[in-house]
Amino acid sequence: MKRIVMAAAMALLATSAFSQATKPVMIKSGKVYEKCLSLVPPQKIEYRFESAAKLNFNLHYHKGDQVYYPVKLDRTNGESGLYEAKAKETYCLMWENKSGADVELTYSAKITK
Repeated sequence: MKRIVMAAAMALLATSAFSQATKPVMIKSGKVYEKCLSLVPPQKIEYRFESAAKLNFNLHYHKGDQVYYPVKLDRTNGESGLYEAKAKETYCLMWENKSGADVELTYSAKITK
């Protein structure tokens, strides 16, 4: 029975889209936390986060020396969204703590087709 369950779980992992759920992350005062994922169209990033205090958040990617920000929010305690890749790029979710204290962040990110 264990083999059947394990085989089914492995098959599901092999065929499902990449998914990531994280434990809480502590962002030090004045610092950033960043999580980057590689996408190709028509893949999407589905993200959700909550924080104990307001953080600046953005979803960005680099092209040469340029940085593009499809999503940019200042001073938010949480957000959820879905972003569809326009090109094959490494897209980064980034949180910036401009408060005077460390802030706990909980987030999840999932790549979908």
